Amino acid sequence: MILAPVLTILGWSLTLLSALMLIPSIFALGDVSGNVSAAFFASAIVTVFLGGGLIFANRMEATTLDRRETFLTATIIWVVIPIFAALPFYLGNAVSSPLDAYFEAISGFTTNGASVIDNLGEQSRGIILWRALIQWLGGFAIILFVSALASEFGVPGSNPLNQAIAKSTRRRLSRRIRYAVVSILKIYTILTFVCIVLLWLSGMEAFNALCYGFSTLSTGGFTVSNDGLEVFGNRMTETVLIIFMIIGAVNFSLHWAFFNGDRSSYFKNPEYRYFLFILVFCSLIMFFLMKANTDISIVQIIRYSIFNTVSALSTTGYTMAPISENGTYIWPASILLLIMFIMCIGGSTGSTSGGIKLMRVILLLKQGAKEIKRLSFPSAIIPLKYGSVQITRELLLSAWGFFTLFCLAIIVISLGLSFTGLDFRSSLALSISNLASAGSSVSSIMIDLDPNNVNFTTYGALPIAAKVLLCFAMLIGRLEFFAVFTLLNPAFWRR
Repeated sequence: MILAPVLTILGWSLTLLSALMLIPSIFALGDVSGNVSAAFFASAIVTVFLGGGLIFANRMEATTLDRRETFLTATIIWVVIPIFAALPFYLGNAVSSPLDAYFEAISGFTTNGASVIDNLGEQSRGIILWRALIQWLGGFAIILFVSALASEFGVPGSNPLNQAIAKSTRRRLSRRIRYAVVSILKIYTILTFVCIVLLWLSGMEAFNALCYGFSTLSTGGFTVSNDGLEVFGNRMTETVLIIFMIIGAVNFSLHWAFFNGDRSSYFKNPEYRYFLFILVFCSLIMFFLMKANTDISIVQIIRYSIFNTVSALSTTGYTMAPISENGTYIWPASILLLIMFIMCIGGSTGSTSGGIKLMRVILLLKQGAKEIKRLSFPSAIIPLKYGSVQITRELLLSAWGFFTLFCLAIIVISLGLSFTGLDFRSSLALSISNLASAGSSVSSIMIDLDPNNVNFTTYGALPIAAKVLLCFAMLIGRLEFFAVFTLLNPAFWRR
């Protein structure tokens, strides 16, 4: 195994991270104390020093990656980058412990959205912007990682990186890869810029629009305040957020094809059609459940149903808690179960969202339907197709393997959280949401409306063991289990 390409990519990633630190440091200059700005500058110096050292030390080595290097690179990046991204949180006194700083950073980089900062309204604008920026960077990184993973497992129609590489056939492979990454980054940046501008035009303050633009397209879910509800009082703002949560949850290969001239790319893709169907279907279910269990008006039910369904399916984690006529919050248990179920499904393959991913769910449903048919026609040969692509046995086994690991992880993480003192309802909700990269969706209001029987209050109040366990859940959920668990297999290293 050759470590040089792994360390080179890590070095460039750290260098990029250090450059991004300069942006919030400028916003923090207006602070009276100036400690936060100094924290960002110090963090940037440390990060670029190590990143530059890794690049310089491996500059003459080979830079090609095989399967082992690909999985190792992904795991190292998602473990190491949050360490350095956590430095401004700790040095800037946004959190009180290194573990809380790492929790906040890995939650951002995995686009999970769970936050241990309980006083966001008192934080520097530099800290608030930094949270949004690391989510935006993590969203772009996961697109590249999923592209590499799709190549390894032969997932059809989900690889924007391969499409971009194929377009530049006259260049050398290294330049084609560079062209592909830059091409996808341009699209990702353009969509983010449009989201920011539309949020600003909808009436949101410019700084808040900047932060929500970064968090929304990356389907991250970090907000600018612990309440967050002040943003959603504007119907235009809600509409913009819904649109860009959907865009973030759609396969970026379709965005790439659209920007490169294929205007019908979306509806030619079966996963996109399934995505729209499930979005409408689940919104209707939530509508009828809310109609049967609340006294809210029809117009308000439509708002809550669409927004919460889109947020859950994209695993963004924004929530609009239904408010009854007397001004109290209402979260019927049936709706909470539906939200958890939708989060488990997740968005499209090749998107920034988490969850099992829609394509795997469709493959499992098709396989289930095939087995039901075989009960009536045992000798029948029933081919399975995903769009126009024949579904291979290896692809089905991969989908079943992921589904099994996801369910098993929910059980193990839930049990682990219960051992830290959390009740079953809190443990299960935290396990599902953080494995699905939608940690920001969980609140004490959702889990238990009885103020005298609240076990989970905030992420910041969780025991140390629970925070460590959730950090691990964020990592394996974001890297889709295989990249992490494969590295633990001794046979993988003996090949």
